[in-house]
Amino acid sequence: MLRRFVLPLLIAGVVARPAFAQAAHPVMVVTDSGTRSLDAADLARLPRDTARMTFHGQPPMLYEGPSLSSVLRSAGVRTDLLRGPDLSTRIVVEASDGYRIVLALADLDPGLGSRRMILADRVDGQLLSADEGPRRLIIAGDARPSRSARQVVPIKVLSEPR
Repeated sequence: MLRRFVLPLLIAGVVARPAFAQAAHPVMVVTDSGTRSLDAADLARLPRDTARMTFHGQPPMLYEGPSLSSVLRSAGVRTDLLRGPDLSTRIVVEASDGYRIVLALADLDPGLGSRRMILADRVDGQLLSADEGPRRLIIAGDARPSRSARQVVPIKVLSEPR
């Protein structure tokens, strides 16, 4: 009789955990002018994109989430028509294990690099697992997945000193 009640509760806990993890972990965007926290509702309002990525010889997987550009724009960072000092601005994407990826802000400008970068929260239609998420950076077109940082914590937008 105990099994009849415990097993469904355990299954419900496993299924509900990823959704809770995403809602509980906002995306932090740190800029020279301060920190902006984007919660699940903020991110849900952003347009979504998809990209296929292959990791370690596995079959390609379809990742989905808001573009990195739209995440940064919603935090007040300009990502288009960049000129002058903006061209030396860098984006540092940090993972919870200390792994860091450095990108140029200019790579997101549609008139310059226009790279498709996604802050994925889903893979093959499912929420990211705890070892990948709650969010993973996916850079479409990279030959190797080295810059696809998992468990993204803060995203820093840093200007070079003048």
